[in-house]
Amino acid sequence: MPTPLSPEAIQTLAAAAEGDPALKLLVALIGIHALYPHQARALPLAAVDFTGGRLVHGNIDHPLDAFTRQAAADYIQLRHSRWPYTRNPHLFLSSQTAHSRTPVTIGWMQPLFKDLPVTAQRLREDRILEEAAVTGADPQHLCAVFNITPDTGLRYTRTFHPTPCPTETRRARRNRQPPRLHPTTSASSSTPNR
Repeated sequence: MPTPLSPEAIQTLAAAAEGDPALKLLVALIGIHALYPHQARALPLAAVDFTGGRLVHGNIDHPLDAFTRQAAADYIQLRHSRWPYTRNPHLFLSSQTAHSRTPVTIGWMQPLFKDLPVTAQRLREDRILEEAAVTGADPQHLCAVFNITPDTGLRYTRTFHPTPCPTETRRARRNRQPPRLHPTTSASSSTPNR
């Protein structure tokens, strides 16, 4: 069951992100837009539309908030200064991928989170839990906003509503075994006399 990050973990992450433009942009993409880590690594540079104010790629179409806009601008400036002649279309680059057309790998991203009290996946989960808390833990809303399956949406809402939803109750009733009678009790003797 997903659990929210502690305020201390968030503060530590925020402090680390201030000193690293790549980490700051990853925190924005995963912690605000709830992209999966692999989606963030594979984003093309063109996905950040500063003119239209949107983050757009495939089934991702989100408004570009001020934090993400600034983090993207800072990282892109660093990207251009380090690799001014790269032809790699991806947003994130490394010294290996700058000379190819491939996205960065998980091996590039893991060291960014290595000494932090949170993983990229936990950061994404925290964002979805935050949305659930603000919107009343509506699983349909979570499915629409984050493009997740209904089962995943229910998993996130169980943090706020631990009792099963009506669908789960019906499923449990269908799969329930008939009650077992005590060995000394027969079916006829268990019915009350009238």
